[in-house]
Amino acid sequence: MIKLYKLFVVICLWLCIQTHPALACRFNVRETGFVDLGIEPYYLYGYVSKDTPAEITSTFRQVSYAALMDSSIRVEIIDTDQQKDHPAMKGLDLWRTQSFPAAVLVSPDGQSLPVPVTKPGRPFKETLWSALDDILSSPKREEIVQQVSKTYGVVLLIEGADAEQNKKAKVAASGAIEKVSMQMEWMPKPIAHPPVLIVIDSESLSREKILLWSLGLDAEKVNKPYAAVLYGRARWIGPLFEGEEITEANLASVLFVIGADCECGFDYRWLQGTMLPVRWDEKIQARVAESLGFDPENPMIKMEMSRIIGRGFSSYPGVPFGYQEFVVESESVNEPEQILPPQPQNTASPPAVLLRKSEAAGAESESVLQKPLFLIAVLVVLIIAVGLFIVFRAARRNL
Repeated sequence: MIKLYKLFVVICLWLCIQTHPALACRFNVRETGFVDLGIEPYYLYGYVSKDTPAEITSTFRQVSYAALMDSSIRVEIIDTDQQKDHPAMKGLDLWRTQSFPAAVLVSPDGQSLPVPVTKPGRPFKETLWSALDDILSSPKREEIVQQVSKTYGVVLLIEGADAEQNKKAKVAASGAIEKVSMQMEWMPKPIAHPPVLIVIDSESLSREKILLWSLGLDAEKVNKPYAAVLYGRARWIGPLFEGEEITEANLASVLFVIGADCECGFDYRWLQGTMLPVRWDEKIQARVAESLGFDPENPMIKMEMSRIIGRGFSSYPGVPFGYQEFVVESESVNEPEQILPPQPQNTASPPAVLLRKSEAAGAESESVLQKPLFLIAVLVVLIIAVGLFIVFRAARRNL
């Protein structure tokens, strides 16, 4: 009887131990950021008219698709005479575009930006390639892509006109990076390299027009420092901090989320920020897959990530500033129904408040999980007890 009791205790303890791996997520937030589920694309709308030569229209379509293939930007060519009711026609009215071919870039947050695709005296194919390259590439974006693909993440600091404010913001960013770096060894999963700081000084603002636009900023109106945290596939996480909001505590609170377990209860509407418009080629993708130990493009990985992210995803938080916004409802089966107009990114909630809300959500999720797990545990114990009772009775009968 004592031996059977000991066996019963051992089995129960083993079952308890086995429940822990089932509750843990095998990914951290950083790893989820490398998976592109196609839920947050930019759109490049190309406009042609009945007077546009067929060769120009064909070149527009072919070059755009080829150039933007390895990016988060989708392309659609619109005939302004035959598709007058297309929602993207609002972009022409917004920017008062009257000559064709023309193009407008629309972000997932709903802000739009005209893209000059023609220049007098130059072949259209040449000017189009140049315009598309400007959309996808700039010195700082290239640096960001290189760093997020191999490090914990990036704190992007955009300097303003005041040298003292810039210095204060840089000290805060460096302090946040140091704080996170010191805690990395205790995080759920190891990350090889700590966060890094990338600075855009005032002289670089004009070359980073598209990058700043994607963050909701106008390069010509930046007069104070801003800071954003980037991770994964050049994905922007959390709010855009400005001026006095750029503190070590605020930046660290966002950075710590990147190293957290992917199912730790955080609000995925806040976590799943917009990817920057960048070129993410096969070379970068292969390097990321090697360092992660799995391929982010694997359909099974995407399915699992979709399940995780889908639990909390509803819409983009948006950005606090914008150029011009218009709603675009897509009629394509493979495209989302609309690109939402921007809403306040911060929604009056600093990171500390967001984290407290996330902790509450995590506690609620844990409470919900505990009930079925408790019932399962009780059921397992009852089954084992009944089985042992039957074995014990059978053993006594044989005596």
